[in-house]
Amino acid sequence: MSLSAKAKRIILFSAALVAVILFVAYRYLLQPPPPAVSVPPSVQLVQSRLVGRREGQRQWEIISRSVLQEGDVVTLSDLERMVVFQDEEPYLHIQTPRAQWLRKTEVLQLYGPVVVEGEEGLRLESGYLEWQGQTGRLLSPGPVQILWRGMEIRAQEMSLDMEEGLMYLRRGVEIRDGAFTWKLEEAAYNLDAESMDFYGNVVLEGEAGSD
Repeated sequence: MSLSAKAKRIILFSAALVAVILFVAYRYLLQPPPPAVSVPPSVQLVQSRLVGRREGQRQWEIISRSVLQEGDVVTLSDLERMVVFQDEEPYLHIQTPRAQWLRKTEVLQLYGPVVVEGEEGLRLESGYLEWQGQTGRLLSPGPVQILWRGMEIRAQEMSLDMEEGLMYLRRGVEIRDGAFTWKLEEAAYNLDAESMDFYGNVVLEGEAGSD
């Protein structure tokens, strides 16, 4: 029994539709997924938690709502918490809206406003901080403002050596304590001993009427 021209067209259309479906299934469903991006041993990605390690010990830990990895750059947004550790114990708590982890250089960039809080009421504010994983240093190449034991401290540059527990303040250092202000070239604050040393020329200014 011969088929009508309309029936033949239906059969040809159905065959073409099946071929298209099979091609799409092969193209998008049957091909293996792309290989996962490898993560170096110094960094562990577990859901929204990023952990930086050095010689097996935690240096820092970030909990973020948004994690985007593109090549060797990991971008973290909507940060809920960041902690810097010393001897596996929480040492500094940092608030920052966004961070980038550069895997090859082991540098963690923190974009401001950045607020760092430590023991004894230590509070540091900066527009940008940088953590160098290879040396264990926290750097601020720009201005910082620090509150510590009732003193207001300003400097154009700051570096914190976690191993030595020393914070170095450089260029345009001003320390205001009540009615008095010290202006100096450089200062070093020992976080463990809670003491501060002055370097270079020191100028002491007092408000009128102060004793």
